[in-house]
Amino acid sequence: MSGTWPMVILNVLWVVGLTMLAWFAADAATSGPMAEALVYAAVAGALLLGITGAPLRYFLLQQRAQSARRETLLSIEAARRDFESRLARAMDMADDEPAALHAAMLAMGTMVDDALVEVLLADSSRAHLAVAASSEPADAMRGCGCDVTTPRSCPAIRSGHHLTFEDSSRFDACPHVRDRECGALTAICMPVSVVGAAVGVVHVTRPAERPFDRYDVTALAAVSQQLGSRIGLVRAMTQSQLQASTDPLTGLLNRRSLENEVRLLTQDARPFGLILLDLDHFKILNDTHGHDAGDRALRIFARLLQRSVRDHDLVCRYGGEEFIIVLPDRDLAAAMEVFDRIRLELAVACSDGHAPSFTASAGIADTTEAATLSEVISLADNRLLRAKDQGRDCAVVS
Repeated sequence: MSGTWPMVILNVLWVVGLTMLAWFAADAATSGPMAEALVYAAVAGALLLGITGAPLRYFLLQQRAQSARRETLLSIEAARRDFESRLARAMDMADDEPAALHAAMLAMGTMVDDALVEVLLADSSRAHLAVAASSEPADAMRGCGCDVTTPRSCPAIRSGHHLTFEDSSRFDACPHVRDRECGALTAICMPVSVVGAAVGVVHVTRPAERPFDRYDVTALAAVSQQLGSRIGLVRAMTQSQLQASTDPLTGLLNRRSLENEVRLLTQDARPFGLILLDLDHFKILNDTHGHDAGDRALRIFARLLQRSVRDHDLVCRYGGEEFIIVLPDRDLAAAMEVFDRIRLELAVACSDGHAPSFTASAGIADTTEAATLSEVISLADNRLLRAKDQGRDCAVVS
């Protein structure tokens, strides 16, 4: 309404001015009996022109203002689309979670460079939240990070929708941003969802005197959405690769993966020792106690093998009840020590009653005796057969 009154006053002045101008012009230009009639005609024409012209001028001014607003909105929309396009391109180039997080942090830094930005993600159990990425806080924002530690305690994650808090000192602000040492804050919390489930939150804060606008909210929503999509895709690809490279029952490397890993060792001319193990009387165990008990025995043995070697040693389920351990830079004597440790720990593991008692036999060889993986395995296999002939629950080295 405040913008309408100036236009009304201007129109009244316009009509009055035209009328007076027409009156004086007609009065000065005419004389005789027709003078009065011409004056009235001029005044009437001026009034008509003023009355009809004022709305036209008002309409033109309104059109000009609307056009300016449209141009502003189009400019904002173009900027939004450009930002989201560049964000999508950056995410497409992220081949793992750290790279996706880095791209998201760079994108948010271009929008809210004066704010503290954090991305919190849940662990694999989805029971705990931890900061996965964070911007460097300014001095005024130190101590303003989010202190949420579980997904259940985060209102944004629980609701599945973004939450905006204009002033953390208000009674309806999130309790996790209230009463901070750095003073009153304005905050945006955007849930990060993977395959429809919220697994984290983007947390952005800055002093309350600089609240976020709706364009900040829109841009941050785009970042959290694309980050969640990329994390979901990366995790699915990682899981697919893991399934292709591991044995589904034990989680150990499968035969193809072992061959690929050993190929890298041979390319670097690194020697290795190899232990070929086989569970003794496994068919009898299966027939007597059932396949579930047999599967438990295989899983117990696989976990025991992993605990018995170094992190960079290779443990593989070679097939059925056969397992292979490859020990880079280790010889026959070192491999025999590993088998002795496995044998002792297996006896302890079987004593807890979680699976029927069983033993394992082994054949051991290394690259000083053969040049290729298949040749080393062949040597170890012959020695495994000899271990079986010697009564099982032992290893043959030469």
